[in-house]
Amino acid sequence: MPKIITKLALLFAISGAFISANADTITPLDSSALTTTNNSIALGLTNAGPTQNIIGNSAWAAPLAGSSWVSFTTTGATNNSNFYTVPNGTAVTFAETFTLNGPITNAFLNVLADDTTAVILNGTTLYNANLGGSYPTCSSIAIGCLQSTEGSFTTAQLLPYLNANGANTLDFVVYQEAGSSFGLDYSGSITTATATPEPGTLVLLGAGLLGLALLKSRA
Repeated sequence: MPKIITKLALLFAISGAFISANADTITPLDSSALTTTNNSIALGLTNAGPTQNIIGNSAWAAPLAGSSWVSFTTTGATNNSNFYTVPNGTAVTFAETFTLNGPITNAFLNVLADDTTAVILNGTTLYNANLGGSYPTCSSIAIGCLQSTEGSFTTAQLLPYLNANGANTLDFVVYQEAGSSFGLDYSGSITTATATPEPGTLVLLGAGLLGLALLKSRA
């Protein structure tokens, strides 16, 4: 009987200590006054300031899910009493930094801009802005401010340049090429997997601790 108890105790200890499962952690990437910075002050631009949520131009697509159109001042809706016309040739960099911890299982990013924007991830340019093109309403090809000119990036495009264990920086260089309004909108997320015990596993873990206690009592 003592040998049986010892074997059962060892079995409980092993099963309770090693069973775990993967749980997903989702890191959102959404343009907003809270998460997006810009360098307009460093550039010395007129009306420069911290990133703010803006009301979009009536011709723009609606903000992407979970995000807001942003700028460094009131540059969206032309009927705003404080509307500021950004001079052609202006280029402002907006950025979001985030930290990942674990293997990346899924990622996506959608982007809108007036007039257009470059997209840079950890120093690698994923998309060069459409400079010198046609601008009937923002850029006539992606990336622009309409649903038809929305930029979309998939897991395959983002994964090679993401740091799965540490800090990451996503930059958008937004250009004013031809027109009055100016702004940026982006939305996406990154999913990482982390090892955590499932509820049922906690029962086994408790059994494992009990088993270890029995082993100790037999010593």
